[in-house]
Amino acid sequence: MENATDKHFLMLAASLGGIKAVFEQYVFSDWQFLTFLAVMIGADTILGVYKAWKLKNVESKAFARLFEKVLLYMCVLTMTNVLGKFTISGAATGLFDWLDNVLYCGIMVREAISIVENAAEINPSLLPSWLLRRLKKFDDSGKLKDLISGEE
Repeated sequence: MENATDKHFLMLAASLGGIKAVFEQYVFSDWQFLTFLAVMIGADTILGVYKAWKLKNVESKAFARLFEKVLLYMCVLTMTNVLGKFTISGAATGLFDWLDNVLYCGIMVREAISIVENAAEINPSLLPSWLLRRLKKFDDSGKLKDLISGEE
């Protein structure tokens, strides 16, 4: 409890709180989605490393692609946040309110496709083949019916 009365500690806490508020307004604010995305990226990375190890094809380039993916996702998520929150003369436009849902779902579908592809290469009989076809069809069309419809 001694730290709670320290002026430096209180100044640091106030500064970090201000930085967090600015970051969430102008860069990114959906921490719950980010946690889900981190889980998907983690699962994909674990399966990818295991697949490469099993095929005796481990290389450092794969880790560079992971860094690139995270960097690109960060930039796309920042763009989505800015487009959803920017104001003109102090008023939100609302023009891009739909964009975060579409891009978030698109990113998650891409990660799901990668996970299913890795799992299928490790054990081809583990998952039904229609699952990957539906995910890819939805990824191409963006139409929900392609994801949930029984039509192939």
